[in-house]
Amino acid sequence: MKKVTYYLVLIILIGGLILAASVPTWAKAKKYILIGSTQTGSSHYAYAVAATKAINKFVPEVNASVVETGASVDNVKRLRAGQIDIGAVVTEKVMYEAWKGIGIWKNMATPDLRMLWAYTQSIDFYVVREDSGVTKLEDLEGKKFNPGMRGSATEATTKEIFQILGIKPDYHVGGTADAVAAIKDGRIVGYVKTGIGMQLDASTLDVMTLTKIRLIPMTAEHVRKVKAVIPYLPFFTVPAGGIKAMPNQPAYTSWGMVVCGVALKTFPEDLMYKIVKAILQGREMIISAFPAHAEVDVPKDTVKVTMIPLHAGAYRVYKEMGVKIPEHAIPPEVKK
Repeated sequence: MKKVTYYLVLIILIGGLILAASVPTWAKAKKYILIGSTQTGSSHYAYAVAATKAINKFVPEVNASVVETGASVDNVKRLRAGQIDIGAVVTEKVMYEAWKGIGIWKNMATPDLRMLWAYTQSIDFYVVREDSGVTKLEDLEGKKFNPGMRGSATEATTKEIFQILGIKPDYHVGGTADAVAAIKDGRIVGYVKTGIGMQLDASTLDVMTLTKIRLIPMTAEHVRKVKAVIPYLPFFTVPAGGIKAMPNQPAYTSWGMVVCGVALKTFPEDLMYKIVKAILQGREMIISAFPAHAEVDVPKDTVKVTMIPLHAGAYRVYKEMGVKIPEHAIPPEVKK
């Protein structure tokens, strides 16, 4: 009986070894990662989904999933807490302030934060109902107004700008879908919404289906005051007729953002190297979902705009491509 049992155990062990040997190496090493995005009502969510599909297609040892979040600020907080592996939607301003430990990050410096790639430059629009009587930013004093999606860089930056300008709207805090509904039914006069590149995003186009809107520009004096306090905040001007959905719109100036992917330096270098290459390989797939991505040369623009070090994996990719990388963008960990 003992001999029979011995042979049965031996057969099971051999069978297990044969089965294990037949499993591809990449399947054994499958790594599940979570990618923080934004709310589904934002067009940037479509970017995060497309980027994740590219990663899953070109990096077979990875199983990546999109997590709906509150965008930039929330993504960095989740990275710090270990709740996500990559923040796919983080503005350069938030990234820099968190890395440096300034602004809202004064007591939460994140020196281990690393740049992966830049995927778009977008302007932020001050959108109001045409019947609101609001024709300049100062008219928003005391008015019900959504400063941007809760937890996003848009919300944080809008509030910071209004504070600098001394304007005090009555803030309606909530998500994009809630803000859109509130504008449509007149509960609030408007909101701030990041565009798709220099164009209005899907949520604003949704508002326009039922409600006439007005875009409130920033004046040269507004820009001067804000720049004096936040010198690293980018400003953009869309020329007259440049907004496709509003061809009669005069030249429009507002602040904006470079939107990027980020991670902590502890994410494995070799795996990040493959992920960054996947983003480049999946360019056309991403452009189909997020057309503004076509305007970005990812390797060159990423190293040009970053104010923090690259992740070691991203650094390897761009260096191999012959991109000139400035000293401040070289990860300290690769200098050792």
